[in-house]
Amino acid sequence: MPVQLTLGTHNVDHVTAAEELRIPALDAVHAMGAVLASTQDALNKALQLKTGILLIGPKWSGKSTAVGRAIRLLRDEEERLLAAMPEAYRVRRVLTTHGLQSKTAREFLLALLQKVSPGLRDRHLGMRKDDDTLRHELVSALLNKNYGVIVCDEAEYLNDRAVDQLRKIMADATERDDRRVVVGPDGESYKAAGVGVLLVGTSKLLDVVRGDADNGHRWSEAIHVDTLPPNAIGTCYQAIFPAFGHHITSIGVDEWATFCANHVALGRKVPVGKIVLHARRYFSAFLSSELADAQANVARETVPFNRALFLYTLDAAPSPAGSRHGSK
Repeated sequence: MPVQLTLGTHNVDHVTAAEELRIPALDAVHAMGAVLASTQDALNKALQLKTGILLIGPKWSGKSTAVGRAIRLLRDEEERLLAAMPEAYRVRRVLTTHGLQSKTAREFLLALLQKVSPGLRDRHLGMRKDDDTLRHELVSALLNKNYGVIVCDEAEYLNDRAVDQLRKIMADATERDDRRVVVGPDGESYKAAGVGVLLVGTSKLLDVVRGDADNGHRWSEAIHVDTLPPNAIGTCYQAIFPAFGHHITSIGVDEWATFCANHVALGRKVPVGKIVLHARRYFSAFLSSELADAQANVARETVPFNRALFLYTLDAAPSPAGSRHGSK
């Protein structure tokens, strides 16, 4: 039977690191707050300026999770801000895609068009149409259905032709979108027209975009997020396992930070996703050990620090043999 890890209000079972990063506990950690703030900034710039923005960061640094959360916050805000606006000006919808979903620029365009118009079948998409025609149909569908931005995760896997098509989508949408005026409480104000693009990926994405023939025009800014510095790692563990606080108080905050830096970071920056995966292994191993025998119900908030178990689960080793619950 697989272990079920309770994280805040979310019950997590067989989930990915990105999904685990949604746990409310890490919201209070400054490093995660910084990732979310940078992501919201990137999304807002792509949406408001209708240009190409890059969000660059190492794998497991929380980019995908932060993008998902930023999109959800945007939708909540949209319901509030746009309720009184004419429907013609509602250009805030987000189209999400993935860099691995297609191998060629044509497949990428078809995948986007099918997402915007899911009722279309391949034969209705016109398989004999050239790429320019498909792109023009996609731009029309984006504008007609009030999409304001395309977000592509793991965009480092896009080829240069797909990136070129995204640039052309932005250019075409700017020329064809006549909704440059937004009605507000203080009258009318200018607003950029068209569709923006947010590409999310590792530093390899920079090389992909540099290969675009016109990158200086549409790809306007790269926003970087970083991994955790050693002094933030201990804070993450305490946020995930509040009961660690008793141990931290007994040895001192500085000693705890030094312990995490020496044993977890090893002098390097650490992606927050790896902290979460280690926390999951630690919790699973705790449930499978004699340490949990005296507790009928074990919640994340009550799991204490155990040095031997903590160090053991830093390795990607399975839980101890004879596990009562199993492990994952």
